[in-house]
Parts: sequence; C-alpha cells; structure tokens
Amino acid sequence: MTQVSRFPLRKEIEERIYEVFLESIGMVRSRSEVVSLIDDLLSPTEKIMLAKRLSIALLLAKKYDQRTIAKTLKVGLETVNKVNRNMRSGKGGYRMVAGNILRNEKLKEFIQKIDNFINDIFPPKGRDWRQWRQDRWEEKQRNQKPF
Repeated sequence: MTQVSRFPLRKEIEERIYEVFLESIGMVRSRSEVVSLIDDLLSPTEKIMLAKRLSIALLLAKKYDQRTIAKTLKVGLETVNKVNRNMRSGKGGYRMVAGNILRNEKLKEFIQKIDNFINDIFPPKGRDWRQWRQDRWEEKQRNQKPF
C-alpha cells in the first residue's frame, strides 16, 4: 500500500512540488520518454494499480458489467465502484482518456473498413484479376464465422 510520510509538508512546498510534478509529466513527448519516466517514478505494484484503474474506466465506458470487470481484472468491486463514481462525478480525467481510446479504436475500425472496401474493388497492381478475386473469395470463406 502506498504510504505518505507522517511528517506533513508546509502547504506552499506541497503545492510547488505538485506543480513541478505536473510540469515534468507535461514535458514527456515520446513513448520511450514515458516508459523511462514511469519506470523510474513508479514501483511495479503502482504501475499495475494505475493500469488497472484506467482499464476499469475503459471497460466501464464500453458498458461492461461492474462484476465482470472486477472478476476479469482481479480487483475488488469497491475499486470498480470508485472508478465509476469518479467517471460520473470526478473532474473528467477518466472520461477523457477512455473517450480518446474509444475514438481511436473506432477510427481504426473505420479505416480498416475503407481499406477492405477498396481491396474488394481494386486488385493490387500487377495481379491477375481472376486470380485475385478467387483468392479474396477463399479468404472470406476461411474468415467467415459459423452461426
């Protein structure tokens, strides 16, 4: 469990170190920089704890049942409830991140559909149309799910 020193800081010092903390996070630009900062800043347990909370928020945004989320992520139902409460009445951080991830997933699905549509109409350059259509038909038959 995360612990805070029993010796409280002066309010102005606490505010300043929090400001430096936020500025430091804001300076991180690349994925490798994020990984380096997170690895140095957080313990393995803290990383898992935060990743699970964000995953809970994403699954709640996708309308998964709270008990299913708790069971799947091996967290307490109270943790799921806490994230859910924060999503509904917090400052919007969870909603923002979950919304961005969902929009990104939907964008990728949309682009994939466009790509599939184009591939259904036009064969790759230099290929025989007849053979290409036969290959596409066989691929669709293999990927088709039985009822």
